[in-house]
Amino acid sequence: MFVLQLISLWINFQCLRHKVPEIYRIYKTKTVENLSISFVLLEETAYTFLLTYNIWQQYPLLAYCEYFVLFIQNLLILLALSKYSTCDSNKKEKFNNRSIPLYAIAIFCFYLLISYIGLVPAGWMRFLTIFVIPIMASSKIVQLKAIITNKDASQANRSVAKMAAFNNVARILTNFAETYDKIMIIYLFVSLILNTSIVIACAVYKYGPIRIAKDKKKKKTT
Repeated sequence: MFVLQLISLWINFQCLRHKVPEIYRIYKTKTVENLSISFVLLEETAYTFLLTYNIWQQYPLLAYCEYFVLFIQNLLILLALSKYSTCDSNKKEKFNNRSIPLYAIAIFCFYLLISYIGLVPAGWMRFLTIFVIPIMASSKIVQLKAIITNKDASQANRSVAKMAAFNNVARILTNFAETYDKIMIIYLFVSLILNTSIVIACAVYKYGPIRIAKDKKKKKTT
């Protein structure tokens, strides 16, 4: 049990520093041009459903604390998107680049609140948690497809994918020992497979298509 607690603490520490450099850079430079609001919203949706599900199941805090950390980190990123996004004054849409993140923050926090006080039905809670699996898979498949199609991993962060894969393995072990929640275990196994695939793709296309092409030419000349 002590070993499992150490593993959980290690996962929480890894997640704590997962996006801290990115958040620091955003607030220091006051620029969000490289951020995709749709990706952040998709990611925050998944973290919200996972966090509320674990709270609803009354699992030990160490078993899911990383989702709370990631939830807060994404809220800070959404706040930055609202604060630093450029807004076209000529456009008169009701929802613009600055208002969408604020509405999203309100919705996520409201859902967390009603889940915590038990207003979300059990069937709906389980359905939304299962729905996290295709949400997570779609985002990682898009990233994996981009690497393989372009034969270039320069835009991907291999260390983050590697850390995520290690965290998946560690969290699978803790779930088997502490909760044996089949929904969470399936989610973690799918995430592990996709994160490992991204790590392998990053290793294969580490130098990009130019380096690969040069290597082929060298082999032909020799």
